[in-house]
Amino acid sequence: PEAISIMPGVMDVILGNATGIDAKKEEEEQRQKYPLLFHPDETVEMGFQVKGLGRDKSFLTTHRILLKDGKGIGNKRRSYLSIPYETIQCFSVETAGAFLDDDIELKIWSSGHDFKQLDFAKKEVDLWTIQQYMNAKMDWSKEIAISNHHVTPENHPIAASHFPATTAGKNKVSVFDWLGGNAYMMDPKQAEDQLKTTTPVLLEDETVHMAFRERRDKIFFTSHRLLVVDVKGLSGQKVEFKSVPWRFVRGFSIQTAGALFDVDSELSIYTNIRWMGILRQDFRQSKVDLMAIKRYISDRILGVDEETVQPGVDRMEGHVDPKGNWFFRDNQRPLDAAAMEDYYKTSVPILQPGESVEFAFKGRRDVTLFTTKRIIDIDPKGLTGTRIEYTSFPWTSILGFGAKTVGKYMDNDAEVMLWTDMMYFPGAGDNPDTPGMSFLEIDFNPKLVDVVKMKRYIAKRLLGTSPKVKLDPNTFALAPTNDGSDNWIDWIGDNQRAIDPQALEKKIREEQGDLLLEDERLIMAFKSGRDIVLFTNARILDYDVRGLSGKKIKYTSVPYSSIRAFKVESAGSFDRDAELAIYTRNLWDLQKVSMDFRKGKADIIAIQRFLAAIVLGTPDDATRYLSQIQPFKHKKDPPNMKSFASWLLDNSSEEDASQTNEVLHHDPPILLADEQVNRAYRQGRDLYVWTTHRALVVDVQGLRGKKVSYKSIPVQWCRTFEIETAGHLDRDAEVYVHADIGRGMTLDQSILVKKHDIYTAHDYWGRALIFDGELAPSVGEEPEISVW
Repeated sequence: PEAISIMPGVMDVILGNATGIDAKKEEEEQRQKYPLLFHPDETVEMGFQVKGLGRDKSFLTTHRILLKDGKGIGNKRRSYLSIPYETIQCFSVETAGAFLDDDIELKIWSSGHDFKQLDFAKKEVDLWTIQQYMNAKMDWSKEIAISNHHVTPENHPIAASHFPATTAGKNKVSVFDWLGGNAYMMDPKQAEDQLKTTTPVLLEDETVHMAFRERRDKIFFTSHRLLVVDVKGLSGQKVEFKSVPWRFVRGFSIQTAGALFDVDSELSIYTNIRWMGILRQDFRQSKVDLMAIKRYISDRILGVDEETVQPGVDRMEGHVDPKGNWFFRDNQRPLDAAAMEDYYKTSVPILQPGESVEFAFKGRRDVTLFTTKRIIDIDPKGLTGTRIEYTSFPWTSILGFGAKTVGKYMDNDAEVMLWTDMMYFPGAGDNPDTPGMSFLEIDFNPKLVDVVKMKRYIAKRLLGTSPKVKLDPNTFALAPTNDGSDNWIDWIGDNQRAIDPQALEKKIREEQGDLLLEDERLIMAFKSGRDIVLFTNARILDYDVRGLSGKKIKYTSVPYSSIRAFKVESAGSFDRDAELAIYTRNLWDLQKVSMDFRKGKADIIAIQRFLAAIVLGTPDDATRYLSQIQPFKHKKDPPNMKSFASWLLDNSSEEDASQTNEVLHHDPPILLADEQVNRAYRQGRDLYVWTTHRALVVDVQGLRGKKVSYKSIPVQWCRTFEIETAGHLDRDAEVYVHADIGRGMTLDQSILVKKHDIYTAHDYWGRALIFDGELAPSVGEEPEISVW
């Protein structure tokens, strides 16, 4: 948009609303001032500047949203936040309201920076232009493919003729529906026409499949997205149009109407978008076909392909429910899975035609179904139990799993735990956070259900078809410390030490065959007291013995595919423990898992190398790397360089990428064989290393610097980034790299302005995350700058 030469509105100045500026002219000026701000192949397509002081600017380029934020007094200190379009999970546009509400808004939820809001002057920026621009920048290919294959008119006869349309000019809504906020069905074709003309929100090739109205608000299921229209304020002039692509919808629940005056049903949709999490919609039972809505969402999330029952699964056909005694009535007991499948495909059709029930369980009133596509929790509510909630956890949303066996004294619960990538429920006020959909725990009757076998079933469901590391354990096993002649559980119960993985795997298969899968191989094993940590070719398995008797055991499994970052920490002079921490996408208590290892009893560098090989590469890469690894021993005097500790502690030394690359490939060998250092920065005693595979933070601790941690964040999970220039009195500038890990992980790094141009860091991360990883300089070339 060309610059608009009109007097800025007073309210726009006060509220900090932005107006359009000449994008081409602004790009030319910015390139002259800051040559590294934009990539050579990048073009600014839209530009905006906040009225008044005008220090803040927004650039919508061909590749990202770049936000400039002026800070402090003067214009020297400023930040630039880059949000690549591919990281955007959800966006919304909002019209201006009445009276003094004079701005329109663009809101963005990204996988790296969570949430950002841009305000524009309504008289100078066209809202629908912004909406269509964002439409064009989003990648809808997955949604279109699912619509073409799974959600077709033949599968879902959802035209207006299928449900009687209710519009303002036809059937009137009852006062009870209006007061209760219950939604009713709208004509999808009529809604689509309006969303392409009057309020042009949709793309030209986008189709509305279902449409509902609740009082003034509306919700639409389209071929591309879940569109929520929220009318705000007394006047109703302020309206938000929120677009959630279907690929970020990870689970859902439907709740039927209850008895007497409880006539509304409810739909809840769960996403993996941080700080959004859940979208709820009430329906009048008689106005919508709730099962049709359920079928539509099931097909969108689960697909319609048939999934067969796993070989060897005992569906307990013909099993008669023993009801359970009073003491165990709340704990779930097994049911006939085939009979439950028939019931939930005919009497209460919540299952898909190509979906089969593998296990079924029942507590006092609750029922849990383990199907070929998901886990379904069926929860009757209220005194009568006529109001029932059906909650679906797709297998694709599960990040980790575990089980707890029953204890010896007054412990009658055996549990299975599941961790997902969905949002937890944040608390409000004094109310604490609750796990919501991020964690599911199921209590079983230990006399009727073997939770270890259930854990094995889940492992086969999640790991059975996943690629695994092909490796001869002899090439990577640590030195054996036991001949394996005693009982394997007793054997791991004494002093801490590394365990011969081959001998341990043999004992496990002989004495507890359900612990490992048939094609699963043990690569490393470590113990601490009675506990043990197993590294297999598919996952990390934590075996935690609890209680005085040791009867209660907690098993926790984290597939390597769920690990998004990891950190190893060597033992210090007075600290005997080395440590490992792994980080996942889970937002509850699996977002970080910590493990301790005794100094001298575990090769922490070998563990780091193993995780690097499989997390930063592929199973084939891990096979290649691990076949050459030998236990690491620190060299006292590496050739042509100082020892690693003295090198880190020497603050006067100047670092370059080549030297850092040499050190981290040899002593200690942290980096992979084909991994190269692109940048290295000194901050005090710590080192920040940017490689072709990861951001590596080397943190030196303690007076003597003996305790060193190595934290690795894979480049693929670094999503957005930000630089902040130094102010008038500042000595350093800042770099922030935001990763899509847990509740958010940020790499925060200070860079001395006398030693480094902060815009080279901006250019580096732009190339690494947006422009296909093109990085410069490569190892062996003279670096552009010298860094500390």
